[in-house]
Amino acid sequence: MDELSLLRRARTDIPERTPDEIARGRAALFTAIEDESPFAIFDPADTAATAPMREPLDRRRRRVATWTGFSVLGAAALTVTLVTVNVVGVPGVEVGADPAAASVLESAATATLDFSDPVVGAGQYMLVQTDALYLGQGNVPGDADSPAAFLENSHEELYVPAGRADDWVWIRCMRTPAQTFGPESEAFAAQVAEDQAKWDTDLIRHLPAGAAPNGSMFSGYGNGTTVSDDYTALPRDPTQLLHAIYEINGETGPSRDAQAFEWIVSTLRGGTVPAEFRAALYKATAEIPDVTITEKQATLNGKTGIAIGRQEPSSNTRRDIIIDPTTGQFIGEREVAIDGWAGVPAGTIMASTAVTTTIVDAAPTDTALCGNHR
Repeated sequence: MDELSLLRRARTDIPERTPDEIARGRAALFTAIEDESPFAIFDPADTAATAPMREPLDRRRRRVATWTGFSVLGAAALTVTLVTVNVVGVPGVEVGADPAAASVLESAATATLDFSDPVVGAGQYMLVQTDALYLGQGNVPGDADSPAAFLENSHEELYVPAGRADDWVWIRCMRTPAQTFGPESEAFAAQVAEDQAKWDTDLIRHLPAGAAPNGSMFSGYGNGTTVSDDYTALPRDPTQLLHAIYEINGETGPSRDAQAFEWIVSTLRGGTVPAEFRAALYKATAEIPDVTITEKQATLNGKTGIAIGRQEPSSNTRRDIIIDPTTGQFIGEREVAIDGWAGVPAGTIMASTAVTTTIVDAAPTDTALCGNHR
């Protein structure tokens, strides 16, 4: 019988946990036992210890006691206690997103299911438009020691047919300068624009059944080896979904939580996520630590919503998603500079993508529409 089975004899509200999670709880137990200064959960001489403890855990001081009469029953009790802490969590301690952010995400998840996705009729297409800003970084021409950066516009359109086995159509318009930050930035942007005019042109591509040239799906989610649009392969329970995302990402990224948030951002940015999976992603985001409301009125491409974001302690940028909690609509995402560098002021939106989804009757046959986005 493992620790979790033992724990279920004492409590009935224990969620399913993987063998790895149980192993981490067990490891914490042995670490506590082998510590040079073992601690008891309470001082046997302190009668107040039997009263409910209301102060935060980080303010409770450890109480040192001598291990006496440590019976098999005592070992089992300690196992239950430590496994409860490490596998289930400590009651009364907030885990996951800030409560205000979690509330917005829960509201958006509920609204997403109430406002169903538009139906793509026979012969029609779901059009996913993305209007983005990207940060170009490099050096001032002729001066390798002078870093510079500027923002450039990008416009893409993806036409997804009602019959997904038919050709999808993707159009990418040539990028153009959007914002510079001083003389060095202007010189660098002008050089990049000159180079792009030689080789970076407007493109149109036909994607059989939505497959990219490398065989993976053009839009969907990363499953660790390729891109898939089989959303049924992932769980809808938010806790299970978040752990599936952790497993997909493995050891990539600065931390598992940072990478999970980035994975969710990238998946939503594709614009083809069905409503019920979008709702599951919102709920999974609510379980990621250090997720907060970063702006109550954030606007992208003329649409306003609430910005929910996360900053990794080691990073000088913050990642946000912007959603409308009343409809569950994913408006877009952005990356914000916390500190300035290379002439880019602190607080600058270094990158953003606004996503708009509509239903249209036909797909273009050329890139003429790009003339409207210069």
